[in-house]
Amino acid sequence: MSGGLWFASGKYFKRLKFVKAWSLVSLLQAFGWITMGALRGQIPDWISISVGNSLIFISLVFYHSIILNLFGEKPQWKVGLIAAFILCLLLIFHHFSSFPQQYRISIISFATGIQLLVTSKIIFDANKKAKLTSNFNFYFYLLSGLFLLGRFIIYTFTEVSVSQIAFGKGPIQDITYLFLYVTSVLMTFGFLLMCIDIFIKGQIENEEKYRLLAENSTDVIWVWNFRLSKFTYISPSVTSITGYTVKEAISKHLSSTYSEKSYSELMNLLASRLEEFKINKLKIPYTYELEQFCKDGTTIWIEANTVFQFNYNDEIEILGVSRDIDSRKKSDLEKNRYFQELQLLNYTKDKFFSIIAHDLKGPIGGMNTFIGMILEDLENRPIKRTKNDLNILYQSSGEVYALLENLLTWARSQTEEISFMPETISVYGMVETVISYVTFMIQNKEIQIQNSVDREVTAFADEKMLETILRNLISNAIKYSHIGGKVIIKSESNVNLVTISVEDFGTGISEEIRNNLFRIDSKQKSMPGTLGERGTALGLILCKEFIEKNGGNINVKSEVGVGSKFYFTLPKQN
Repeated sequence: MSGGLWFASGKYFKRLKFVKAWSLVSLLQAFGWITMGALRGQIPDWISISVGNSLIFISLVFYHSIILNLFGEKPQWKVGLIAAFILCLLLIFHHFSSFPQQYRISIISFATGIQLLVTSKIIFDANKKAKLTSNFNFYFYLLSGLFLLGRFIIYTFTEVSVSQIAFGKGPIQDITYLFLYVTSVLMTFGFLLMCIDIFIKGQIENEEKYRLLAENSTDVIWVWNFRLSKFTYISPSVTSITGYTVKEAISKHLSSTYSEKSYSELMNLLASRLEEFKINKLKIPYTYELEQFCKDGTTIWIEANTVFQFNYNDEIEILGVSRDIDSRKKSDLEKNRYFQELQLLNYTKDKFFSIIAHDLKGPIGGMNTFIGMILEDLENRPIKRTKNDLNILYQSSGEVYALLENLLTWARSQTEEISFMPETISVYGMVETVISYVTFMIQNKEIQIQNSVDREVTAFADEKMLETILRNLISNAIKYSHIGGKVIIKSESNVNLVTISVEDFGTGISEEIRNNLFRIDSKQKSMPGTLGERGTALGLILCKEFIEKNGGNINVKSEVGVGSKFYFTLPKQN
């Protein structure tokens, strides 16, 4: 029995504490029976009887201590060992005394009976405290102790023949032998029942504790099984976060739980980490930020802390804890948006300073100097030369005025002071109006400008903004056209949109400059016009802003030495 328990403690009862210790005590009891029985006659009786019975008594003391340990009580080794030592001395003394032999049985029965009754009380109190369902051990120890105390009374206060003493023949001894053999087996059987009862109760308590923890947690606890490719558990808190019931959530696949982008990223990460887990078997925690679907069709951001594990069937699972971080994520996105806006404002400030310091100050300073030179020799200057100089001055002042107008318009747009009042506008009529504004530029370069816009085409846009867009695009086309060149303005329309294009056949735009057009946050390289006209690329940034404000988009096609074509879309109706 001791060998069987030792084997079982390492293979079947790994989670049951003290089974191995019980097997060692059973072996000690076996040595006691061997000493008292098998070695009787081989060694002196006073040794075999005294030592053998003392070893059996010590085994009961050790059983008692193991049971105390099992219930978390402090073991009483010292008291038991002292009692065993006293028992051994009494038996030795009795052997060499003239007392009747039956009193030896009385001593042994009294000592073991009291020990069993004390153990039964410990079991009763512990069972009551721990609320165990099995009382087998209590009744067994109680009845065994009462039986031995009854035996003590019979052998102490009645006349017993020599044949009924020790290993003699007789009904009392036969019952005693049977009782002792059965007791040894049932003690171990009862102990295992008690261990199993405590283990099962502990498991139930743990499950209840984890169940309460999962059900009352604000985070969602879930388990995903790879072999089954499904959730095997989701805690009830999923309802408060996503709106789905546990039954609805557990029936969903991962692909329908998270957004397409989050699911794709998750699968890519899981593939490599799963292979790593199969090799290393290490429970390494991983954290993911995923966009999860809610029952009302919206999505929220959750943070999933996960770890790979094997279940009882050696199947790989993911144990995950999901936390709602939607507010935090949106705050981060908002913070990033504000940061980008601050960066843009900083670029805007730098652009303003650059334009004021160079593009305005330089031309105005030059014009001032040029006027001073004219005034100095105005009386001696030929009228033809004066007229020519004034034409140059007029052209320069027009460029500065256009730049200043763009600058002020852009400043107002950045502070949202420009009113936005879209209406149905004739595109052809607006092009004609803008062409009339740039007549001097057209005549100065002898440009042929062609308005090929359909007279029936209309756009739903803000009139002032559309005028600014066309003025900048047409002025740029003239600026970068060669003398005697051509500018074509066309329109194409479909059911919802009208596309307006401004095409020139001048210098064209390099790829480097083209990649940074319409961007305030990049270093702009504006080329001078074919007659040295100045530019800042601010007009194109303003065009993009106004076009997008009206619900359209702007693009450009260009080739150096061939020309450029700017085209943008606007809605045809509200």
